[in-house]
Formats: sequence, C-alpha cells, structure tokens
Amino acid sequence: PSLLSLLSWALLFSQSLAFVTRESQIYSNHQSWPLKSSSSDNNASAAAFEPLKGNRQKAWQHAKKPLLRIGGKGATKTHGNSLRQLLDQHTVVKVKVNPSAFEDESLLNAFEVLKQLAVESGANDGMELIHIRTSDKVILFGKEGALGLIDAGDFPPPPPPPRVPKEEEE
Repeated sequence: PSLLSLLSWALLFSQSLAFVTRESQIYSNHQSWPLKSSSSDNNASAAAFEPLKGNRQKAWQHAKKPLLRIGGKGATKTHGNSLRQLLDQHTVVKVKVNPSAFEDESLLNAFEVLKQLAVESGANDGMELIHIRTSDKVILFGKEGALGLIDAGDFPPPPPPPRVPKEEEE
C-alpha cells in the first residue's frame, strides 16, 4: 500500500475513534438525526472496532458478503427499509458503505443513520452494531439479541452433521 492510502486509512480510523469519545450529531447528504449517546453505547461502539476473535469472527464469516450497499449519495429511506427486511430474514447482515456520504466520513455515523432509517421503516430499535471493518468499509448489523447469541456461542448455528449413505440390506 502507498503512503497516501495508509495516511487516508489512519485519518478515517482516527475520526471514527474520535466520534466514539464525544457526543455529536450525524448528517447524511439528505437529512440530519441527533445522536443519543451514553457510556454503554460508547463502550459497545469501541468494541465494534476491536479485532475479531472467537465467536464474533465466526459470525463475521457466517455473513458471506454484503447484502446491502450504500453509495456516495448517502442513505435513503429505501436503504432503511431494505435493512429492516434483511434483518427480519437474517440474524446478522453485512452492509458495504461509501463513508464519504456521511459526516466525518465515519462508518459509525453511517451505522447510526442506517439504524435510524430502519427504525423509521418499522424495525426494532434494538438493532446492534456487531463489528466495523474500516479497511473494507463494511458494517456488520445484528438484530436485537444477536450479540448475546454470538457471545454465548449460539450463533452461527453449527453445521449439519455429515451425510452418511445408507447401506444396502441383502
């Protein structure tokens, strides 16, 4: 990687971490939503940036690819509705985001905007931030209770047992 790309990544990461430590407002290109920040939210947000290991790594790998993509024009109500529908069908969903559409180009801001749009579309307010991978610009969303299932080892479900062919009787 070039020095410029490393510096860009460092700037993006530092802006994301700075957001975790202060109360702020988030903006997309179309609308603004105030952030409700609490110390438990900040701890959960900071944990989303930590390297994956154990069951959280398995959950990340379980969601094979992003099922929703947010482009440079930002998130719309349609994106929120799509995210709501995807979380109705899946426990975790990867979303690929172009962070330039959000304040401070922060993936954490993108999570909050998408969460708010999904709630406005009828989703449960308990949507969870599982992980943010800044290098891929991907956010792993979970439905309410998904983080507890992941940490308890109940998600992803174990693979099915191997198929044993029936032996022919004589």
